[in-house]
Amino acid sequence: MKFTWPGMTLKLPRSIWTCRDGSLVVPFALCLPVLVMICGGAIDYAVVTNQRLRLQAAVDAAALAGARELGLSDARRENVAASVEAMVRAAMTGSAAERSASGSPLVMTLVRDEPLEVEISARQTTTPIFGDMIGIAPEAIEVSTVARIVGRPNICVLGLDKSAGGTISLEKNARVTGQNCAVYSNSTHRNSIASKNSAVLSASLICAAGGREGAPGNFTPEPLTDCPTFDDPLGSRPEPAIEPCSDTKPKLVKASTFLTPGTYCGGLRIEAGATVDLDAGIYVIKDGPLEVSDGASLIGKGVGFFLTGADATLNFKAASSIDLAAPRSGEMAGMLVFEGRSQPTTGVHEIRSDNAGNLLGTIYLSRGRLHVDANSPIADKSAYTAIVARMLTLYGGPHLVLNSNYEQTDVPVPEGIRGAAQPVSIVR
Repeated sequence: MKFTWPGMTLKLPRSIWTCRDGSLVVPFALCLPVLVMICGGAIDYAVVTNQRLRLQAAVDAAALAGARELGLSDARRENVAASVEAMVRAAMTGSAAERSASGSPLVMTLVRDEPLEVEISARQTTTPIFGDMIGIAPEAIEVSTVARIVGRPNICVLGLDKSAGGTISLEKNARVTGQNCAVYSNSTHRNSIASKNSAVLSASLICAAGGREGAPGNFTPEPLTDCPTFDDPLGSRPEPAIEPCSDTKPKLVKASTFLTPGTYCGGLRIEAGATVDLDAGIYVIKDGPLEVSDGASLIGKGVGFFLTGADATLNFKAASSIDLAAPRSGEMAGMLVFEGRSQPTTGVHEIRSDNAGNLLGTIYLSRGRLHVDANSPIADKSAYTAIVARMLTLYGGPHLVLNSNYEQTDVPVPEGIRGAAQPVSIVR
């Protein structure tokens, strides 16, 4: 015969139930209260454990939300504390755990600046179901957690691909130097960020959702691994409007000229010997590449390139000269390059120019791979350059310099590149 209680099963010998003289009835009656106490204690233990897990989950979720809010430049410390405490209480309201508790949890919040983090502790008293029967007093449950902003407010590079090996990859003598900004890879691959051979990746922070490949000398500082992923900070930014194709817009430029904004259907190719000056505005490069050949020059201030359609890629040849700054206002404010979100993920954009010191603004290639290879520093003369791309690879001897001297330019920094949407993580 079996007696089944929550969390346990008691099997008694058949002889007890087949005995006809009643000799075991009295001992069993004496043991029954003990059995009830054991089963009641098991039930109360399960209730307390479940409540502790629910309370821990509530404070973890509230701490993460508070840390994200804390990362916003206009967040007030007291507002963060009030909101996270309200979140914990709301999460425990109406739950099975609340029905076994004596009142709402007592929540305390501490906000720190160095490092930037939110600590929450919560205390709640349980009332055991069988407590009065078996003499168990109410028990106080205490939990705590700390959520920390992982990184700095400024983005140097963000690799968006979530599964590829080498989402950010440096080989040979390649270098990336991030000045007061961070490098993030969203890939969970074991080689999410790779820096091999004599390559050096340097930034204020290097953070990979997966692992890293390379020797200690290939990174400064050592990368953090298993970081939280970073939402695309430009994912909700509207794409610029596209004007109809016009026969007045050339596909091929063979001599020095001045071009105006508009839609360049079939792409725009600048041949050797030609210097192209661009008027301020948006240049839609449609169904073809923006290609600057060896010996050609492309110059423009207040210009933004929107890439859309078949084969719409960047191709700056090694002996080309590039001097570009993003718009100060309008649809493409702060955006030097914007790849359409309907583009295939097979596109490869190449910057090989040995004279591309000024690339002022944000290069946003959410669908393609950016390949950088040059013998001279790239973007080192820009007040700031940020790269958000599906993948970034450097091969050979390029030195990509990514400054974040935002105060030195009137070109705005797109929302999310500076001081917002920072990844957070539970640290204890």
